[in-house]
Amino acid sequence: MATQIFVGASSAPDPKKAASESVAAALRESARSERAARPAFALVLSTDQYDADALAAAVTSELPGVPWAGCCTAGVFAGSRLLPQGLVVGLVVSEAVRVGVGVAQAVSQGGRRAGVLATSRALEGFPPAIPPGWSRALLVLPDALTGNAADVVRGAVEVGGTGVVWAGGGAGDNLRFVRTAQFAGGRAYSDSVVVVALDSPARMATGIRHGFRPYGPPTMVTRAEGTTVVELEYEGAFSVYQRTARVRGEQVNLDGFAAFAMTHPLGIPQADGEHVIRDPLRVVAPGGLYCVGEVPDGCLIRVMEGDPGGLVAAAREAAITAREAVAGPIAGAFVFDCISRCMMLGDTVRDELTTFESELGERVPVMGCLTFGEVGALGRGVPQFHNKTAVVFALGA
Repeated sequence: MATQIFVGASSAPDPKKAASESVAAALRESARSERAARPAFALVLSTDQYDADALAAAVTSELPGVPWAGCCTAGVFAGSRLLPQGLVVGLVVSEAVRVGVGVAQAVSQGGRRAGVLATSRALEGFPPAIPPGWSRALLVLPDALTGNAADVVRGAVEVGGTGVVWAGGGAGDNLRFVRTAQFAGGRAYSDSVVVVALDSPARMATGIRHGFRPYGPPTMVTRAEGTTVVELEYEGAFSVYQRTARVRGEQVNLDGFAAFAMTHPLGIPQADGEHVIRDPLRVVAPGGLYCVGEVPDGCLIRVMEGDPGGLVAAAREAAITAREAVAGPIAGAFVFDCISRCMMLGDTVRDELTTFESELGERVPVMGCLTFGEVGALGRGVPQFHNKTAVVFALGA
């Protein structure tokens, strides 16, 4: 009943060639295993340069009869190999794993409802209770450009509950904010959420860390509109943000905001001392901060700070947490890593990717993508939508 994962990748610009090369590479790895059975599922992650419909048709042709799902993102990786353009395919091979895929639209018109529907569809045919000795996981892949991804996650949790392993990330393009794609049932969608349900007799686990630390004092959000923080303590949010930096001896103006905010996001304090990160992308009139992911009215928020060393250390902690929670052989891991972490790390991003590999264990296949927001639960908290965070989802063998 062993579970195995085999990964293939391609940087070919043509969707048919990329699908053919990546699936063939994964199947070659599978052929080398004496225990390999027919794939039960394939996770397919692409960059946004491909025509989504053509890519979906090509992958379906290469994986006849195999259920698959995924999304397009700002970058993909196989092991420590980062592909700014490319396709990675992870074959989950097992005679025991149960798989369900659900998709729902439209995230822009009702994220919570879409999360409920997609999760319900993914779990159709699954036993209501997790079988004794088994583990259940839900991977959530929302369109993060068109709606409230935090609402999507809340809807998914309504159905899936908190007693399962949660992971995933927001589909997005390479920061052009134009269009992204989600894949399910052999088709490409947009303005959608795809949920993958997995039941396995082996343990599955998630490690999640961001590596940012408090920089400014807790401040109350006195007015927020969706993903925009309008006021902090009844003042314009940007003015308060500037003052926080000034107290620390740093000056932030509109021209330099993007560069400063990259290393100084916002953090929402949690009961256990952790922080859910919100990435402020730009200043909007009349002085609000537009973020990736909603910021609730009335919550406390802090300006945070981070550096490349802290991000790589967080990647290590996330991988160790997932590995130790599996507490046994690992078949492979899927990593959802924020695109802004890659931008912060620059040429040292390979250090982070190598860290995932080394901490999960020798010969453990690792694949992943650069997401526009991440899904997971910090500590024993409920699953949430995060920014600037690394999520490592490990499947026991």
